[in-house]
Amino acid sequence: MDYNVIDKYVIFIKKELLEFFRIVFKNNYKKSICMEFIEKYIAVRYYDETNYNSEKDFVKRLNKELVDVFNNNKENGNIDYMKTVVALFGYIVYIDGVCYVEKDLEILKVLVNNDVLKITDKDETLKILRGWYTSFKTRRDKFADMIVSKDFNVLEDKIGRKLYYLDLTHSIKISNLYSEYAIDKAFNSGTVGEDKLFVLYIMSSSIVLNNAINLDFSRKYMVSIASTLFDKEKKLARLLNIISNPLAKKMISIKIKYSEYKENSKIIEKLTNEGYLFGLELDEKYEGNFNELLIFQYLLAKKDSDEYEFLINNKDKLMARIIKL
Repeated sequence: MDYNVIDKYVIFIKKELLEFFRIVFKNNYKKSICMEFIEKYIAVRYYDETNYNSEKDFVKRLNKELVDVFNNNKENGNIDYMKTVVALFGYIVYIDGVCYVEKDLEILKVLVNNDVLKITDKDETLKILRGWYTSFKTRRDKFADMIVSKDFNVLEDKIGRKLYYLDLTHSIKISNLYSEYAIDKAFNSGTVGEDKLFVLYIMSSSIVLNNAINLDFSRKYMVSIASTLFDKEKKLARLLNIISNPLAKKMISIKIKYSEYKENSKIIEKLTNEGYLFGLELDEKYEGNFNELLIFQYLLAKKDSDEYEFLINNKDKLMARIIKL
């Protein structure tokens, strides 16, 4: 089963936006052209990928990106059609919650009455668009409810500036016959310890997705991994598939200890090349090999330790962010 909630949401948005264009363009609907602009919209809106980082206003930044798509394709013809597609994103930013409008259905009325868009059968088009939009909102809200769990919660522990370590807690009732130590050991080790990571990664992805929906790309997160998974190729692949998308790969890093890295260096280096981010916690096994640190996004060490002092003394040579535990 695919648990990649971000991919599922993006697929949902793409499908709904294609339906929006199909309704507006009717018999003149050109799916391939619309999809090219939608792909760019998704990249900017949900993955925070842009060539215009200096432009802080999202709508202006999006418009520049869409104009680039237009300019890159205008030699293929369909210039007026593409201009209309770009113009329609001026309404999509309201429909998709980028910009707030108190009476959201009114924006559809403004759309169909825009003489520049030259929409025919305005009353019928407005009726269809309102039905589509109501369904879109309902399904979008249901999607958010699907990943809410009554049995688990995610705790956020701030470990750096806008960097949070995420851990899973549970509210499952367990017999009083078991001590807190026994419960914690059962929950955090062995097969249960591995399996709970699936819940953690799904809920972490949900947090990242909700941030993106609200155009907040400032908060980064770190999650744990069970070292036993490095010996279970298929199960590790299923776990990592949850965060296998451009947004999660940028926002979520995986914390491992140095001793775990040494035992699984080839696997971790391969995953790094695939775009996954790792935070390396230096422990007593670290012997000062500087080159080993260069592939990591974050380097962590305990306060007052020799490892932390080493990191601070070499911070100008390191591209990684140093985190004090």
